[in-house]
Amino acid sequence: MERAGGRDWAQTQAADRMARAMQEVARAVPDPEAAGGLLALAEFVTRRTT
Repeated sequence: MERAGGRDWAQTQAADRMARAMQEVARAVPDPEAAGGLLALAEFVTRRTT
């Protein structure tokens, strides 16, 4: 999987979806503090290494 680029592809997909999710949350919840916990959790899940 590593040689075929699977990890890089998955990381790129996760980053793209995270960016889109952050945009949608910002539209739905204009107060950044109210959405802070949700965004922090999403970032943790998409950026973890293990």
